[in-house]
Amino acid sequence: MTRIAIALAISLSLIATVAASNLAPGVYVASGHTLYVGVEHDPPDPASNDFFDSTSQQTGDLHATSDFHLQCGLREEPRVIQAPQGRLGFSLYHTGEGPHATVILVHGNDPQTREMGFIIPFFVCNGVDVISYDQRGVGESTGDWFLNGPRQRAEDAEAVYDVMRSDPHVDPHRIGIWAFSNGGWTAPLVSIHRPLAFMILQSAPTESLRQNIDYEVEQTMRRHNVEDAAPQALALWHAFERSLDGTVPWSYTKQLYDSDAKQSWFQYSLMPDLGISIPPPPEKIAGLRRLVTFDPTQTLLSVSATPTLALYGALDRNVDAADSAAQLREYLRRAGNPDVTIKMYPHAGHQLIVSKSGYNGEPTPPQRFVADYPQIMLTWLAQRGLTKE
Repeated sequence: MTRIAIALAISLSLIATVAASNLAPGVYVASGHTLYVGVEHDPPDPASNDFFDSTSQQTGDLHATSDFHLQCGLREEPRVIQAPQGRLGFSLYHTGEGPHATVILVHGNDPQTREMGFIIPFFVCNGVDVISYDQRGVGESTGDWFLNGPRQRAEDAEAVYDVMRSDPHVDPHRIGIWAFSNGGWTAPLVSIHRPLAFMILQSAPTESLRQNIDYEVEQTMRRHNVEDAAPQALALWHAFERSLDGTVPWSYTKQLYDSDAKQSWFQYSLMPDLGISIPPPPEKIAGLRRLVTFDPTQTLLSVSATPTLALYGALDRNVDAADSAAQLREYLRRAGNPDVTIKMYPHAGHQLIVSKSGYNGEPTPPQRFVADYPQIMLTWLAQRGLTKE
């Protein structure tokens, strides 16, 4: 997330001119506001505090703080297990009481550690324990997150579920998943293999990975005013995907790639983000196939019993929110799922932050979440008796 707006800093006196204080994760009261404070260890700032102000809906990074009074602190129990893909590091976050309803956090398509910001104290300090893991190749987890697809990521979530359902802090009958973005392909896979008590999806795609790539490429090129070249960019992506499938020679894709790479629009095609040669090294082809090849249709048609809350921003530039929401509703209806809640926020993008454009990094200042996020998740869980002791 980006730094908190100057206006918020002045009104709440949350930022001083000294070095960052690196608050412990938890819930704080400051200047009459209730703040959920997490910890991030991502570069370039190795010790910034990600926060959510439930009074104003504002969010961002805290750096220097004063007059903060801790209301709820967290306990962290780090673990390492051997999962099907190797060592997996994660933590259980709780308040010391239990057993509680527990949510497993599933990442998007990012090299994130288990320290996923304010969402952890938000759940824990409202009665829902949290399990959060390190993506593959990050923190204490082995492997390479970039070369994994939804099925491999589901195996990790299932391994965590299996080992933690007997933990004294975890109610085995109230384990669910919160999944963001790309994790929206992973969570339904887990739900058909394990008896999840609930599933919360934020900005979850229901189109295939290939369709979603097309959408992201088009939106990115439009953002940079090179949308006229989108057909060329998509043709390159389609050739790359077919070469991974073995239906188009790599020589053809390399010829396209070498030609397109000379064009000014190429930098916005998302193809450079792969950071690989054409053709890719043979040992990476299977992983790249997993990365760009997945269709969730049959999985979603099997999610017949898991209560599901899905939240979308109508201006999402990473996921076609309108299409995904409509398909999710239809697939789960056909699956016979009786408990599906889908909410579309009209003035928000992928992260459910208020924005006129919907693009990440372009919030409407001051940076804030839509009116009832993330509180809607607690309300929805409570209505289903999932937060009762």
